[in-house]
Amino acid sequence: MKAGHDDSDARALADWLVRIERLHPREIELGLERVSDVARRMDLLRPQAHVITVAGTNGKGSCVAALEQFLLSAGYRAGSFTSPHLLRYNERIRVDGRMVSDRALCESFARIEAARGTVPLTYFEYGTLAALDVFRLADLDVILLEVGLGGRLDAVNMLDADHCLISSIDLDHQDWLGETREEIALEKAGILRPGTALVCGDPQPPHSLLARARELACPLYCIGREFDALPGGSTWQWRGLDDRGNALTLDDLPLPALALGNVASALQLLLLTDFAPDRDAIVRALESMALPGRQQLLQSNVPGGPHNLLDVAHNPHAGTLLAKKLQTLRTQGGAVHLVLAMMADKDHAGFLSALEKQVDFWYIAQVQTPRCLPAAGLMRRLEQQGGAAAVSGPHPSVEEAWQLACTRAKEGDTIVTTGSFHTVSVVLQLLADTDDSHSAR
Repeated sequence: MKAGHDDSDARALADWLVRIERLHPREIELGLERVSDVARRMDLLRPQAHVITVAGTNGKGSCVAALEQFLLSAGYRAGSFTSPHLLRYNERIRVDGRMVSDRALCESFARIEAARGTVPLTYFEYGTLAALDVFRLADLDVILLEVGLGGRLDAVNMLDADHCLISSIDLDHQDWLGETREEIALEKAGILRPGTALVCGDPQPPHSLLARARELACPLYCIGREFDALPGGSTWQWRGLDDRGNALTLDDLPLPALALGNVASALQLLLLTDFAPDRDAIVRALESMALPGRQQLLQSNVPGGPHNLLDVAHNPHAGTLLAKKLQTLRTQGGAVHLVLAMMADKDHAGFLSALEKQVDFWYIAQVQTPRCLPAAGLMRRLEQQGGAAAVSGPHPSVEEAWQLACTRAKEGDTIVTTGSFHTVSVVLQLLADTDDSHSAR
């Protein structure tokens, strides 16, 4: 395709994204009636491919990435829908591991627009329908759907899943999902259907989830019980069950660049299906398994420069997992410089508390979105925690904060960027621009 056509498609997609963002007065409107109505008109509700739906507070994207890599490595065709994106909207919809094209998205949005009539749709609902429309045109074996928010009333739940995975359950989005883990778990359990197998990657699943699985007669596979991941130095061991209940053990597996619990959960689920990968496919997938923005460690491309660690963590549970990673890095020497910007509706105190012992220098910033907590407010919350290391800010942008961290960090130090997808996307783009400028020389 000629460059001019690429530019034209990119402009057309940008126009569509602006349009669909403005069409609905609310960013979030949970409920299945409207989106299901349009999906029915487009004949999207009963795909031929096997449907796997993934919910959870943290780790959903990593679980989908692991499922996708295992399937592709085993020779199956997979489509995946995730959200949000980091750099390009196209990241949300992948077929066989490749982002959908600008043109395919535009054509899909046009079909949705023609079908919806006067039915109002949110930005996320447009994306969900576009993914299912794209998948319908591909000859897929498996469709992987990541829940956007909760589960019961999320747009992806208009499809009946053949298998379900819930990665973790913790406090987040309480205004929408409930104030306790029990309430939130019940919302996430909304993706279950009678008799549908559920893999749970939460080591302490709430009683409400267990009760709902029993009520629906869903076979349940919990980490630490029916399956587990056992690290052993430079390799790890997976233990679990096949679809007949037989015990399986896989030894000396290569360590992936994703959290082992999420990878182990994905593997357990696939071993319950007709798409189970063999050992060779599993090893190949693990050796290449990664996901941008999830504890993504980038070596410095400047001799003597610091490393960069990018993580979209934005709640206390994810902050605790990031703190464990930083604790490991600190044993190798070097200081931790943390660039932070967060959305206003998050548990800032819990997140800061999880990280404060592993951070030497804080750089407090904000991103240009109405949902972001101003940097001055985030600084006040950090100061209220007490005992924080050196603090720089408030910075008007993540770019300014990160560039200052780069000038101050020394060889062997690590610059961590975290707090939200928006925060990480800024630095990912800066690093991409830096790589482009170096390669152009």
